[in-house]
Amino acid sequence: MKGLNGGRINIASCSLGAAQASINACVDYMHTRKQFGKRLADFQHLQFKLADMATELMASRLLVRNAAVALQRKHPDLVTLCSMAKLFTTERCFHICNEALQIHGGYGYLKDYPVQQYMRDSRVHMILEGM
Repeated sequence: MKGLNGGRINIASCSLGAAQASINACVDYMHTRKQFGKRLADFQHLQFKLADMATELMASRLLVRNAAVALQRKHPDLVTLCSMAKLFTTERCFHICNEALQIHGGYGYLKDYPVQQYMRDSRVHMILEGM
């Protein structure tokens, strides 16, 4: 059981990487893709969506960091903190990756764009290492 705590932090950290890469891909895509003669980056709805994604990512990072500190210090609530970080982070990071795929539209499903891989990878993180 002791190994699960570190594993949960590890899986959550992998999800953070996929979510950050998805956000980066969205920013690049939104600055190059045009719709109705405007860049996607100029649409306020997508700006708000990206802000929500970044907020979810930051909250997830803080939970993972808190759990990692608890692991290092052998905090009495270690199991709970690691479980909470893994649960919240993998779910929110999957949501971020899914939103990134939505922003990419049909292109998001093509292997030419990495967001499809980030979404699939982050989905399996929700399963690995339990809750």
